[in-house]
Amino acid sequence: MSQSLGDHPELIVVLGGGMQPDGTPAASTLARATAGADLAREHPDAAIICSGSHGVGRRPKRSEAASMADIIVAAGVDRARIFLEDQSRDTIGNAVHVAERYLAAIAPRPIFLVTSPFHLDRSVKTFALVVGPQWPIRGVASGPASDDPERARHEERFLEQTRLYLADTTPGDIAGIAKKLRVRPPDPSASR
Repeated sequence: MSQSLGDHPELIVVLGGGMQPDGTPAASTLARATAGADLAREHPDAAIICSGSHGVGRRPKRSEAASMADIIVAAGVDRARIFLEDQSRDTIGNAVHVAERYLAAIAPRPIFLVTSPFHLDRSVKTFALVVGPQWPIRGVASGPASDDPERARHEERFLEQTRLYLADTTPGDIAGIAKKLRVRPPDPSASR
């Protein structure tokens, strides 16, 4: 029996991590989906939102979101618990599209945000800037962290660019932030 998203007491949001040129999930997408499936089994009442279209380059036949949903279902999670957001192409797009399509229509509840370790801090902070403080967000890493100082600098730069992009918005004003994203998207090189 299908439930609405609002029937679930917790949400697991799994962010896509890219697709290979042949249309298969990149290693980071596979790791994130696997971590999302593990978390879904630990939280059997949670809904899962798979988020992502594709990154830079040509659009694959299947979105990151659809590919991750298949991986999660293959790991034993009921497809009725899974919701897709397949429009976003970057981190801020993940946050805005998930918020506009799903979160704006339901009462706040805990969110587990699943992504790669290097991407975790920026993702949690970006989602918080979009959805506001009423949504408790806990980051969940899809694997062990690495100590890559260059990657860390990139993530810090991307987060600062996101903060500047959202500086004239109010956290939690999902409609206003979504409108801004449609009217003037951020520089794509600044947010993936």
